[in-house]
Amino acid sequence: MKLVNKGIKVRIYPNQNQEKQFHINFGACRFVYNNILERLNNLYRGYPKQYKLNIKLINTFLKQLKQEFDWLRSVESTSLQQSSRDLLRGYLNFFKNPKTGFPKFHSKKHTRLSFRQTVNSNLVCGKHLNLRKYGLIRYKTSKEYIRLLNSDDVKINNITVSCDNGQYYAVLSIIAPVEVWMHTNQVKGYDLNSNRNSFLVSNAGEKYSFDVDCENQRIKHLNKVLSTKQKGSRSFKRIQRKLQRVYDKRTNKLNDFIQKLSTALVRENDVIVVEDNWSSIKILIGGEQNLVFPLMHFQEMLEYKFDWYKSDCTGLVTVDPKWTSKMCHHCGSINSELTCDVREWVCPACGNILDRDINASINILNRWDNGD
Repeated sequence: MKLVNKGIKVRIYPNQNQEKQFHINFGACRFVYNNILERLNNLYRGYPKQYKLNIKLINTFLKQLKQEFDWLRSVESTSLQQSSRDLLRGYLNFFKNPKTGFPKFHSKKHTRLSFRQTVNSNLVCGKHLNLRKYGLIRYKTSKEYIRLLNSDDVKINNITVSCDNGQYYAVLSIIAPVEVWMHTNQVKGYDLNSNRNSFLVSNAGEKYSFDVDCENQRIKHLNKVLSTKQKGSRSFKRIQRKLQRVYDKRTNKLNDFIQKLSTALVRENDVIVVEDNWSSIKILIGGEQNLVFPLMHFQEMLEYKFDWYKSDCTGLVTVDPKWTSKMCHHCGSINSELTCDVREWVCPACGNILDRDINASINILNRWDNGD
């Protein structure tokens, strides 16, 4: 067994009074974040070297805010501390690497409604969460996660409450034991392509695809209906809510697919060989311009699951994909005239009939075997 950090997202069902308190807390965290950010900007604009940026300075600003605005004392205190520490982390990250971007003010319209708080030892009570200041709130998730959250082997670090499209969720950061998987001594190469029928192909001919045609058609229909409604009217807002639910359903379906596929691939293989240009590849799902398959997120899933379940294996490795699609894996000759629309071709040198994607995945695996 091995202890790892996990995040479990559950749906929560607060009552009307708790919903009202949630939104007060959302606003208070945004207020504290923006005010401390403004004070830091003014401080370092006037005296750039006089004050040292650390948690002590942030806590001083937070204490001053509570003295100036009495209503902040009625808000759950640890969520305000977490909000100010998020700002400190953003500031320090910017100083270490300016490419991360300078911390921005949180707007009421565009900022996600959320707050994070520390937890008591009795946070999970069966099918209820006992949150600081709010009391018992019913939650819903899979039976597996309910058993995990109620287990004595699990330590809960903090909880993040958020509101998306009128629905409330909680993400619990936990430390939990995981079972180490047995080695399979299996090594496979995988090729990426933008083919609608299969975005990932293995050297054994296995093809994996993701289908959201039903959701895409529903989105097109609702967008068409929305264009006929008067902006701001009741029917306009009702269609907007429906449209957002379909978008959320499509996103959840994609995330579920990524989780299950990455788990299956890691369980099956000890080594996965892929091309090293994932960050530059865009795969449009179902031909939709507004939905790009998150390849980097998929790669992260593979990497951290290898680290969790098979930390002593080679895991995910990358190779240069140059000419892998146009080179015959039998004789090594390169067909430079091969175009992207040709999915099956005949090698002009040896006469073998080749599937473009399977041939590329075999070349990717061979390139790693040869140490290239």
